[in-house]
Amino acid sequence: MSFRFLHTSDWHLGQSFHGQSRHVEHAAFLDWLLGQLKTLAPDALLIAGDLFDVVNPSLAAQELLYDFIVRAHEQDAALEIVMIAGNHDSGSRIELPAALLARLKTHALGRVRWVDDSADGGDTHSLDCQHLLVPLHDRDGKRRALCLAVPFLRPAEVTGLGAGEDESQDANKSERTRSEAYRAGVARVHEQLVSAARAARQPGEALIVMGHAHMRDGEVSEN
Repeated sequence: MSFRFLHTSDWHLGQSFHGQSRHVEHAAFLDWLLGQLKTLAPDALLIAGDLFDVVNPSLAAQELLYDFIVRAHEQDAALEIVMIAGNHDSGSRIELPAALLARLKTHALGRVRWVDDSADGGDTHSLDCQHLLVPLHDRDGKRRALCLAVPFLRPAEVTGLGAGEDESQDANKSERTRSEAYRAGVARVHEQLVSAARAARQPGEALIVMGHAHMRDGEVSEN
């Protein structure tokens, strides 16, 4: 049996454009997306960040998101949803209702986690890779894919910890040095996560990597 997923991102719920609320547009989009889910019947819906336009979205914007999740589950109880925080989102806000959303087969991932393993004689902190690994299943409940869901990585989350650096000295670093440390931290975290995902992947299982990140060496199209 095949496994299918639908990928989307950057909803920016709550956004205003030239002073005009886009609430009606966003509501229409979510209605359309529900229709696509009904027609295509994917096993999973992946939402790659920037669900909201600001870190403190309005109640109306939050209602749009959570009402959509409830309606999607009511329409198709077998559908699994994985959503991650983008740079416009608050990672903590995205994860806050995670326990409730899990009852609707929705995985809400907002931040990377570091585990204090000093008691075991190891480094001060190690990356909690399992937190971002989400098994996905087909409609018969059989595990078919493993999703590595990486939210937007902020400098405070990837520099210092587990890198052998003294965070107290960060304020004295130049902007260029901080930028280099950030890029190195992002690369290091991704390397560890991908390695953990490959190790956790079961034979014959698809590995899906989803993230919200910076683009490097991109060019603006003339078209």
